Amino acid sequence: MYNNRLEEYICKGMIEEAIILVRFVGGTKDKTYRSLLLKHLKATDSKILRNEIALALSDMGSNEAVDSLVEMLMHPITKGSRGTLLYALRELDYIDLISKITDFIGVSSLEVSMEAFLLLENVFGKLSDEQKRKCKHIVVQS
Repeated sequence: MYNNRLEEYICKGMIEEAIILVRFVGGTKDKTYRSLLLKHLKATDSKILRNEIALALSDMGSNEAVDSLVEMLMHPITKGSRGTLLYALRELDYIDLISKITDFIGVSSLEVSMEAFLLLENVFGKLSDEQKRKCKHIVVQS
């Protein structure tokens, strides 16, 4: 229903309007918007819009977004705005990518470092011995 409108707002650079619609869509938890949100999570140059999209995907419980969220975490364009991307992973199934997330423990941003640590802490008991060893090694190096 709102797919066309959201696409139009984003393409026309109407970021404030797009953010309002993204928040609404996230609140409805309607997964029919997932592919459009994933597309713009990667494509937008707006840090604010990207963060709102990440939160909406998290609110939807969209585990399909985990790979894209982690991909964006690693992308240089998100430097300085990674805390929200990490926060968005909290309610999703990110355990397979924990070693990439753990790389952010000890970075200069307290928010990013803390979010990465909390994500590790939340799944540490579920990790394989090999995953634990890798994560411990990363943390010790930080």
